[in-house]
Amino acid sequence: MIKSFLKKVFSSSSETPAEVQASPSENHIQTEPIHPPHESVADSLMEIRFEEVILKKEWMEKHLTKEWNSLINRIYEEAMQDPKSEPKRIRLRLEEDLLEQMDTITARRIGKYIHLCEQEVIEFTFFLDKQHKPTMEIYKTYVLPQRVNELNGFLQERCLMIYETSEAMSKDYREEIESYFASLDIPMGEDFFAQFDQWRQEVLKKHEEEERRHTENSQEARQASVMIKISKEEVENENIHQLDHYLAKALQTPESARAYQGTLLFSFYGYAKNGELLDLMNRKDVKEWASLLVEKHPYIFYFLNNEEYPMTRFLTSLVVTTEVEDDSVYYNEEELEDFRAYVGDALSKLATWLDEEEDPVHHTFDCHFR
Repeated sequence: MIKSFLKKVFSSSSETPAEVQASPSENHIQTEPIHPPHESVADSLMEIRFEEVILKKEWMEKHLTKEWNSLINRIYEEAMQDPKSEPKRIRLRLEEDLLEQMDTITARRIGKYIHLCEQEVIEFTFFLDKQHKPTMEIYKTYVLPQRVNELNGFLQERCLMIYETSEAMSKDYREEIESYFASLDIPMGEDFFAQFDQWRQEVLKKHEEEERRHTENSQEARQASVMIKISKEEVENENIHQLDHYLAKALQTPESARAYQGTLLFSFYGYAKNGELLDLMNRKDVKEWASLLVEKHPYIFYFLNNEEYPMTRFLTSLVVTTEVEDDSVYYNEEELEDFRAYVGDALSKLATWLDEEEDPVHHTFDCHFR
């Protein structure tokens, strides 16, 4: 999937049935197997492959977009595996309850929901089936701004989304944008692409400048490494007060959290020096102390300093059953899977609080297990 600057800039098949998830919950996007009785000649010649998604009222009320990300990621990966073929497209349909209850408020909810999907899943607009009139009629009716002064900015954003996805997939972005405008019955000026490229370069330059300033500010604000020494007595008493204090300071604001990222080191004293890691890994009191720490502060991995010492693997080895063989560390796979899921959920919540994308935050943890 594309992980670009777009979120910061803007603040299945006709022949084969689409795969339906086993026992899906109501919150999961379900794709319907489609067998249209009368496909057009154009559809037949182009061999359009698509998945139809029925938009549900519940998704709009709960602002559900995560499953959209999974669906489009799957379609994107399929397209990347077979770059010469035309990628599968998505067709939209409104569930009967929405149609029966249609009023001004419902119409606005539909528009805001699809708009949210476009913002959260950058590739969404690219994969819409722009040749499918019912899909684009939904898009035109509920998403397209009615005010002329809002329309230009709206179209620029969508064109940039289409451009990013097309470039990543080595597709002709001009052809895709032309198809998008045609599906909306909006004429394009002769110098449209020249103007678009100029605007895109201006946006890119502005973003790079903001990133540079952000990096400089982050480096200036970043705290020095902090070493916390834990005594044997603290371990035996399951005392994590020193780390409680560190994390309370770090989590005062999102800005302070970013400044403290990657600064934390801690070590133990009062134990044997020879084979220190092995000794600690096998001590019941140390494992209980570390388990309490991670249970109370699973997001601590965001703050660990892995540049000076492999703190993530060190702390993990104190919680997950671990063996050392030929200087290599091996974790119990089942325990590690549960452990990573628990920590990953906490890091997702931290990313939301920081107003940052989840992937980079997860990377601070996941990269140490590859």
